[in-house]
Amino acid sequence: MLARTDGLTGLSNRRTLDEILDGEWRRAKRSGAPLAILFVDIDWFKAYNDTYGHQAGDDALIEVALSIVRCVRRPGGRAARYGGEEFLVVLPDTGPASALVIAEKIHATVGQLDIRHESGANGRISVSVGVASGTTDAFADVAALVKAADEAMYQAKSTGRDKVLLFSKPNPEQDRSAA
Repeated sequence: MLARTDGLTGLSNRRTLDEILDGEWRRAKRSGAPLAILFVDIDWFKAYNDTYGHQAGDDALIEVALSIVRCVRRPGGRAARYGGEEFLVVLPDTGPASALVIAEKIHATVGQLDIRHESGANGRISVSVGVASGTTDAFADVAALVKAADEAMYQAKSTGRDKVLLFSKPNPEQDRSAA
């Protein structure tokens, strides 16, 4: 059990996450059901550690992890620490609309922690959440689905942070009409 768990947050670790992703991808491929990934990143976390110290940073990571777990109540839903201040949530049988609801709940719940952060949005810790969801026909493999959620998270960060964004594939028809 210890080898499968992140020692700080108690969530699944990266090795376990890889197994979960592989298993859920194969299950989604067999069933044709959608699979959703939420990529959650604490905003301005390096600045938080620099201002308040690493022990406070560890405490904040634990609180955010607990908030994520409280919001993931779907059957088969799992949260894992991806690395540093990043978390991944795997939601089997979850389409985009339901995934967005859960992502918004995580976003709001972390905001309600009201952990002071001078460099953060509204002076508190916040998260940016990228959401990707679809069937296995929509993505080449599970890595592409994770990458899509990661891209959505980075888009949220680049457009102001402290928000949730759903990944959307560029429309080639729109690209041609804009030329």
